[in-house]
Amino acid sequence: MQRSRTIIVASHCVLNQNTVIPEEARSPGMMKSAVDWIEQQGWGIVQLPCPEFTFLGPDRPGMTREQYDTPEYRRHCRTILEPVVQQLEIYHRHGYTIVGGMGIATSPSCDPGRGVFMEEFQAMVREQGIAVDDWWQIPATAEGRFDPNDPASLFGKLSAQK
Repeated sequence: MQRSRTIIVASHCVLNQNTVIPEEARSPGMMKSAVDWIEQQGWGIVQLPCPEFTFLGPDRPGMTREQYDTPEYRRHCRTILEPVVQQLEIYHRHGYTIVGGMGIATSPSCDPGRGVFMEEFQAMVREQGIAVDDWWQIPATAEGRFDPNDPASLFGKLSAQK
């Protein structure tokens, strides 16, 4: 079987909604519509760790981006991202394509354009010379249905958003 050698980076809760605070969960388990679409593309998934879960645990309160935007939280994000960035660097060095990322619209951490965790992730991959510029997102709806033809699911290029 020939592998695609193509990878997408995904926010943790795309594959595991159990780390999401109850009032923000958009699925009982995984975001199946997003996972099905990724599988249809023939891409592998590198799952990012959940920074909010590892920082404050499963019973944490809902918080805003501003509440997470602290030096301690940013340090935590970098610490848990280090092994993932090393893994992506190995893929990159061996000719794999990192097609982009899948984030969570309106998340204080994992929104592709304004999440604290995503800002740290982007800075770290840039430091390694890795581009993760194209982004999709789970829309901010109760069911969080991902549809690649829906503008709410396409974030676009981060470089065009800045």
